[in-house]
Amino acid sequence: IMAKVLKTLTNPLKRIHWKRDRDVKQPLVSGMTELVNAPEKVQCYASDDINPLADSRDSGTDPYIQALDSQDEGQKVLSVLADILLGDLGSQEQPAEQVKQWAKRNGITPGGKKGSYSQNWLTDYLEIVDMSVEKHFPIRPPEGPRDSYQKTLRYLNSALRSVRREVFGLTPVLEDAGLLSYLVDSYNRRLLAVLEVLMDRSSSVEETFLLLHWAKQTYFSHGFKDSSNIQDGVIRVSDPLLLTHWFEKSKQKLLILIQRDISNMLQNILQYNETPCDYKNEEDFIKVYLDVIQCLNATRQQSKIFSQILMDAVQRLCFDELHIFVQRYVKDEKKRLETQKSRNTYSLQDMYRIINTCKHIRSYAFDLMDSNNDTDISTVLVLENMEGQVLSIIQELFADLAEDKLKKYFKQRDTYHINILLGVIKKMLEPLPQMEQGKGTKQCIVNVTYQIVTGAYLRCLMQSKRDKMEKIWGAIDRRMTTDAQRFHCTFSELSISDDKQKEFLNRMSDILRHNDINYLKSLGQELYSSFPKESEEHLHAMLKWKGLSKRQIREILDVRQEAYEDGGHVTPRRLTYWSYCLCCT
Repeated sequence: IMAKVLKTLTNPLKRIHWKRDRDVKQPLVSGMTELVNAPEKVQCYASDDINPLADSRDSGTDPYIQALDSQDEGQKVLSVLADILLGDLGSQEQPAEQVKQWAKRNGITPGGKKGSYSQNWLTDYLEIVDMSVEKHFPIRPPEGPRDSYQKTLRYLNSALRSVRREVFGLTPVLEDAGLLSYLVDSYNRRLLAVLEVLMDRSSSVEETFLLLHWAKQTYFSHGFKDSSNIQDGVIRVSDPLLLTHWFEKSKQKLLILIQRDISNMLQNILQYNETPCDYKNEEDFIKVYLDVIQCLNATRQQSKIFSQILMDAVQRLCFDELHIFVQRYVKDEKKRLETQKSRNTYSLQDMYRIINTCKHIRSYAFDLMDSNNDTDISTVLVLENMEGQVLSIIQELFADLAEDKLKKYFKQRDTYHINILLGVIKKMLEPLPQMEQGKGTKQCIVNVTYQIVTGAYLRCLMQSKRDKMEKIWGAIDRRMTTDAQRFHCTFSELSISDDKQKEFLNRMSDILRHNDINYLKSLGQELYSSFPKESEEHLHAMLKWKGLSKRQIREILDVRQEAYEDGGHVTPRRLTYWSYCLCCT
């Protein structure tokens, strides 16, 4: 009998030595599939006489026999864990105690804070965990139509509830043994893998944002309301780079989709901008810039809700797309203006629309631009130059009209031609919309026209013979004062306008009215201070037309230096539209 016992003990010990020498990484428990499918192989330990979960009380037991007992005990615990993780046990009280005793044998303290299992045993346990996750994780729904966002959201919420339910149910068995974290980690890896698949197949900005918001709420919130601590701790990852990798990859996917959508929408805006406008409908004056701004703002605001860093990336993308749009828009409008010029069919309403559109897009661009980025600055400059080009065309149109009528006006006693001029101007400018969105644009055009007519008036006046004009009109300064009031009344009816041009004409008439040099010097200083650009253009010619000598003219013009000291600013060039369009900037 003793010989049989020795033989029984010796053979397993030899096998243990052989397995250790063959491969130190070979799991102590072989063939997980066999273990799971044939748990009856370990039922030999059910006898009350042999209890592998009991501590050995025989201090003289051979260590190799203890190793064999530990191996068999590990098999028994793995079998119990497989039943729990892969099946539905009616009661977990006894299995929990068995796992707890196994943890003690491995020096595991409650909560798994100290001690450790062998790497071989953990490898087999992780196989069971992965099989359990595979079995209980909800099946991913098939790829649906573009409007299946709600189905995706319902699936993710269902999966989250399933994970919480499974982990919470297994907590009494696994937590004290330090085995719960492996299950939690496996479920979270599966959840991230599902999120990656869903993100890969997402084809719209809306669905991509949905996935990002769901992941943010799931992994970065403080848990559901009224949830227990264990439930709050279910959603976590052991390797944070898994999560950051998914978010970065999703961000890049989102930016690609946003760029595609914005590019398509801006291209559509360019296409319908090519169609003739119905200017009876005020919407046609504003639809281009409104649609551009709404297109870009929608994505910016949506990204801002998720992340400031994402919004910065989206804002950069938006400006790059805006730059491309502006280049194409300006090119199209210049082509249209060239066609109108060749046919002599300039449309003031078209030019109003272009100025208004450029002005609003330029104002919006200031919110997006990086002042250190040359491309951003060039975008704003392109819009400014386009506004300036259109205003120059308007200046030429009204300058030609005004000079044609005013040359005739200064040759006759009556006011027929000046009344015709103001009537035509009113007929051209009155139809421009006085809506809130374009109020500043109309005022800008009216002010530019007012300035052009005033300048044309003075040039045509000084091209006439003064003595001849006095014979026709009598006191020229009085006629100038009357005409200044006539101009002001007309332009004030067209738009809210200050009396700056009226005041300038009145001051110019004072030059003709007074002969005292000291007074004229004082008047010259006042003109340079209040009307620096207009004075630079017209004052010298008016003094010469009045008949003053070169010395007298020089004395009066020398007050420019004093005007500088008083804060005046003189630019020795013809007045441009910018000084009259501060409302457009």
